[in-house]
Amino acid sequence: MKKTIWLPALLGVAFGLLAGIAMVSGLSFLISGTEASNAVGFYLALFLLSAALGGPLAGAITSTICVFFVSWFGPIEMKEILSDPVTFWSNVVVTGVLLAVVGFAYRLIFERVKMPVRLLAWAGTVIAYYVIQSPILISLQFYISGGVDLLSTILNSYWTYIPQAIFDVCFTSLVFIALPARYRRPLWYESKKAPEPNDSGI
Repeated sequence: MKKTIWLPALLGVAFGLLAGIAMVSGLSFLISGTEASNAVGFYLALFLLSAALGGPLAGAITSTICVFFVSWFGPIEMKEILSDPVTFWSNVVVTGVLLAVVGFAYRLIFERVKMPVRLLAWAGTVIAYYVIQSPILISLQFYISGGVDLLSTILNSYWTYIPQAIFDVCFTSLVFIALPARYRRPLWYESKKAPEPNDSGI
């Protein structure tokens, strides 16, 4: 099997298990004035890192494994939420597809933008992920299961996602800064271009 396949797959499995453990163990923190249900968690940052470094395959595998892991080993309230087939499969499909898109986006950013400007482009990608993900996921669940106040629910979700998005941008950017230049390269394709000698960090 090609390295550009098994490495992303392995990364996706590893990050998926870590994300699942992070959710199940409650590895999160509260922003002052927010409810416990709106806690900022590490699992979404792991989703994004997996998609960026491992590509579309890794991103989809990570989110899928995490959803299954939580549905099996998570707290009772999480199991109850994911016991609804619509909620379960909409999370698997929508999140997996969008993380695959994030993987493609990071490749374009990596090839066309150098550090430190690359971090700004990456921040835009993370923000776009949240802007797009929420209405698609909520609309799909409401369309299939029914419900009211769709617009209000979407707007409220944006409000709760703000601290999570800020955390994800900061956390993943720090990871990219800390990584040696060669480890920032997406693992899912072999670039024909020589590594940039001046892209060693900030």
